[in-house]
Amino acid sequence: MRYKLLVFSVWMELIFPMRCAAADVAASTSTLVVSVSTFNVTASSVPVPTTVWRSVTNTAFESGEDFFFVISWGVITGGYSSLSVHGIETVQGRPAYHLVEDANSAGVVDTFYHVHDRNDAWLDTQALVTVRYEKRVREGKYRVEETGLLDQLQHRYAVHSNRIDKNTYEDKQGYLTPDVLDALGSLYYVRTLPMVVGQSYTMDVFSGEKVYPLVVKIKKREIVKVPAGKFDCFVVEPLLREPGIFVSKGKKLEVWLTADDRHMPVRMRTELLIGHVSAALVSYHKVSPPRP
Repeated sequence: MRYKLLVFSVWMELIFPMRCAAADVAASTSTLVVSVSTFNVTASSVPVPTTVWRSVTNTAFESGEDFFFVISWGVITGGYSSLSVHGIETVQGRPAYHLVEDANSAGVVDTFYHVHDRNDAWLDTQALVTVRYEKRVREGKYRVEETGLLDQLQHRYAVHSNRIDKNTYEDKQGYLTPDVLDALGSLYYVRTLPMVVGQSYTMDVFSGEKVYPLVVKIKKREIVKVPAGKFDCFVVEPLLREPGIFVSKGKKLEVWLTADDRHMPVRMRTELLIGHVSAALVSYHKVSPPRP
């Protein structure tokens, strides 16, 4: 069962390769949508290179931030995960936040299906767009490592992947939409957005050598209690929208982000065919966010 019992790749793996159902997309049409980027690449619409980087205000996160989560499948503890901002590094000549997501199986789940996944992303500090990502996936016998470079000025990508379990390699290149994000970077970018119940944001996310429009709906505001404490949160729902493809591997994904300027992720939950998988914040270390 490669569609994880361990999921704090909840944002990562419950969005990708999950597709939203047509009814979910239709339901969003009655909501105010703020389009961040909805440009679609086709053979006749190759992006024009640019020398301009966008500028995004970030009062949500900074270097040194750490979150630690427990992953549960129903009442069973399936593993643990962390989200961290490891620091600021130079990528393509510009400063970028180094984001890290790490997930490990535990207990009875680990006995039957060992998981150790790590996702790294480098987010330009000014534009908050992804300039590089790496992923190392260890799920049962499945082993893959992948590195991607996203050239935000030339709107091109270069991806190198290695299926370690099959001893195969693959290199791909292609075009990107402007201001594209990877899956991990999209979570941090969403944290910087103003949140109003009933509003939606659309952004382009790169995954699997394709660009997908990701719609994030701010559904409601509620108090949630997790091991790390009680938090006033916005409940957001990310929906991956790709016309013509509606392959549902899970149902609804909901994410609880704190209602302060940091918009910290404190809970994630998705329904599966049998039960649900959730990630709950256990502890965290936060630093003063950057000033606008």
